[in-house]
Amino acid sequence: MAFKNFTNIKQFDFQINRILTYGEKACNEKEVYEAAKEIKDMKSWFKVWNKLGKIAEHEKRYLHAAFYYRLAEFFLIEKDVNKEKMYNLSIHNFNKVIDNDKNVKKFFVPYKNSQMKTLVFNSKIEKGKIIAFGGYDSFIEEFYLSIKEISEKGYTVYLFEGPGQGLTLKNGIYFEYNWENSLSAVLNYFNLNDVFVIGISWGGYFSLRAAAFEKRIKKVIAYDILYDGFDCMIHPFPKIFRYLIKFLFFTKQKNILNFILNKAMKKELILNWAIAHGMYITGTNSPYDFYKNLKKHTLKNISKKIKCDVLLLAGEEDHYIPLNHYHILMKKLKYAKNLTGKIFTKAEGGEQHCQVGNHEIAIDYMIDWLES
Repeated sequence: MAFKNFTNIKQFDFQINRILTYGEKACNEKEVYEAAKEIKDMKSWFKVWNKLGKIAEHEKRYLHAAFYYRLAEFFLIEKDVNKEKMYNLSIHNFNKVIDNDKNVKKFFVPYKNSQMKTLVFNSKIEKGKIIAFGGYDSFIEEFYLSIKEISEKGYTVYLFEGPGQGLTLKNGIYFEYNWENSLSAVLNYFNLNDVFVIGISWGGYFSLRAAAFEKRIKKVIAYDILYDGFDCMIHPFPKIFRYLIKFLFFTKQKNILNFILNKAMKKELILNWAIAHGMYITGTNSPYDFYKNLKKHTLKNISKKIKCDVLLLAGEEDHYIPLNHYHILMKKLKYAKNLTGKIFTKAEGGEQHCQVGNHEIAIDYMIDWLES
């Protein structure tokens, strides 16, 4: 399918397309189309998806319910009492499906003073082992359908929830820029070598960062690319406002920056969610400290350390990650053993972030690349 517009609010439409991309496996398309007509703001967003989640769960359409509750949870901020409730309902319904999938097993990998939930997708014919993970706002269950598709192509996939994600975050481990630490813990636990890595969304940065330091990675896929986290987070701002934020940040005018952003957050609900969620996953208490944390998420001085095979994916209309990150990485990754890049266009489908709306075009491209 192609990316569809429903509400004229890009963030809302993108999240709706995240489930529509899987078709009837993830939702009842007819009821989603009808429900989307009722969405006007954050309040109606939550009401619509919570209602559909209850209906689907009552009808024992557990995977549909899981995705609907996930949508209901998505834009809620940490202090909203419904956030934890929706998360639990979503995971409960995902588990009803995943726990009955004989090809998927659940593990808990020790990490620091806690553990990281990991789903292992076993394949009857194994062409290789893949480590996969999400990014800024994901938990692993929502990748169940896409990772299952990859596994069925002949790969055993280890899908883990790293720092700042899902249950790992709830266990007190916040977002970490040095992803090689958590990834290495997974490799050690399962005694893995010569693995392929797929990093999804912000995981594109994580995957490349890990490849710079973890030599057991044979091939790495940034699905999609991300070069610098701070630059990515201020990218949606108008140009003049973006320059102002950069000036205040780099001159360490913390109080002024916090005042301006807190005021902007009260006026713009999507911005409020983006920064509030960022503070939640990083364990910070102000926009300035959140940005300071994200400034560590950069490949600026380590790209030369990446020497394995690399595939960079991007969408020409990605509204999250600046397209120039793709071009920067294509120039910076001089020492990669083999470097391949692909920008998906609107004409072919897959022009959105992580090719939402036509994710199969990305999966097919990744599999072809792994097997080339």
